[in-house]
Formats: sequence, C-alpha cells, structure tokens
Amino acid sequence: MDEELLPWLCCPTCSSALDLRDSRCDAHGEIVAGRLHCGCGAVYPIRDGIADFLGPPRPPTIAQLTNELPATAWAYERLWRPFALTLLSGESFPYQRELALVTEWVDAARGGLFVDVACSNGLYARALARALRHAPGHVVGIDHALPMLQEARQRARAAGVRVSYLRASAQALPVASGAASGVTIGGSLNEIGDLDACLREVRRVLADDGRFVAMTLLTARSAVGRAVQGAVSVGGITFWSREDLLQRFRAAGLHPQRDEQHGIVLFTLASPCREDSDGKSHPAVSGNR
Repeated sequence: MDEELLPWLCCPTCSSALDLRDSRCDAHGEIVAGRLHCGCGAVYPIRDGIADFLGPPRPPTIAQLTNELPATAWAYERLWRPFALTLLSGESFPYQRELALVTEWVDAARGGLFVDVACSNGLYARALARALRHAPGHVVGIDHALPMLQEARQRARAAGVRVSYLRASAQALPVASGAASGVTIGGSLNEIGDLDACLREVRRVLADDGRFVAMTLLTARSAVGRAVQGAVSVGGITFWSREDLLQRFRAAGLHPQRDEQHGIVLFTLASPCREDSDGKSHPAVSGNR
C-alpha cells in the first residue's frame, strides 16, 4: 500500500480518518506491514502490502466463496478473462478494446484518485495506473478476496505500475466521501450481493465531477441463455435488463450519461446527480466532457 493513499482513506465503520502506526516499508517505499487505527477503536492490519478491512473471510454466496480460492485467483486472468467478453458479446472484444473504452470514459488522464471496486486480478486498476502515469494521482484496487488481491499486487509489480490494494466490502468502501475522481467496476456488479448499497457507496466516494464506469452482464435474450443464467443464479450471480439496471443507478444518485451494449455486455458511464434548490436532480457533469 502506498503512503500517498492515506489521506484518502477512512474507517468503513465510522468514516473517520485513520492513523498509520508501526509501519514498515520495502525497498520500493511501499508500506508492507503496519496497522491503521481509528478513533472509534477499530484497527486494520496491513500485511504483505495489503490493508485488511474485513477480518476472517465470510463469503455469503457460492460465487464469492469461489473467488476466495487461490486456484480461482491464479486462473482468472490466465484462462478466463482474456476471452470472456468475446464469448459473452458474440464479437471480437480483446483487452485493448475494453481497456481503452474504460480509461477513456472514466477520463483517467486528468488525474486524482481512481478506485477499482471488486478488482479481482487488477485488470482495470493496472490500466488506470498506466493512463495516470503522467498525471498526479493514485489508483486503489478493492476486493473481498485476499487471493485475488495477492495476484493483483504481483501483476501490478510485474507491470511496473503503482497501485494500492485493500481488502474491503463494496458496500463499505474505506474511502473518504467525495475523494474519487473516478470509480470502475468490471463485471462484478453481477455477483456483488447488495447492488443498491454498492451503488450508493460509489456515489458517496465520487467527487461532484467524478465518473463511474461499469461493465455489467445483462439478462440473456435467448431461452438457452436465460436457462444458463437461471442455473448460475443459484450461486449468487444476478442479471438485470438494461432498463432495470440503469434505474438502479439513478435511484442511487448516479445519472447514466452514456452506454454501449455488445451482446449481454453493457458498458455504462454515470456521473453523480446533484439537487437544485427546487429538489430536482441533475447530472453534475456532462458525459461529453
């Protein structure tokens, strides 16, 4: 974890600032051990460069339990993720196309704090860090599964990019309100659990001119596709129609500004809504920025 991240962190229990104690850094200047203390009495350890805000694993679904397995973390970017969007969209969709879309829509080049929620192996986090290389700011990847974060940290180091990793819940992000220039999430909304609580947290941590970019899987149109989705839903994976999903964004205070659908894959750009004196909500920034 990078010391630069500390001013942007907060206690997920009481939202207070955190105090770093007993820290130890490696040769790269990364904090690899220590404790984050809060005035409310909470203490969050840093081990092997990853700050832990969750404690012992308690995955509530089969899907989240699967992500806790080291074998899943090892296989995710090696065997599944490079081909996932091509299979799910029905068209050629390599990393280059996906990551260019995400970093452009979230406008990472402008700098600031960028948060990759449910980051898995850190695919989006690394792309954000590369886009941010010449601008002041930092990237943080957050996931509930320690094996995923360990793999993500190794991959970031191998790629020569600077990313901090935190083990935390998507429904209780340890990030200060209004701190983030951008938030991304790639596919994990489908297995995140409480979608509405996650979206409210995204809205909370976004700055007024911040951007949220999500890649989500929609309800299949074919009978076979719906049958497959029905089977995997038993494990805790949920699918929505485009209209239902965008309405959930709006209800959380996130105004959809742009979206692109490829098969069952939907990319969405949303910005925080603000209320005028008449109580009406309006997007805080333009999608054509």
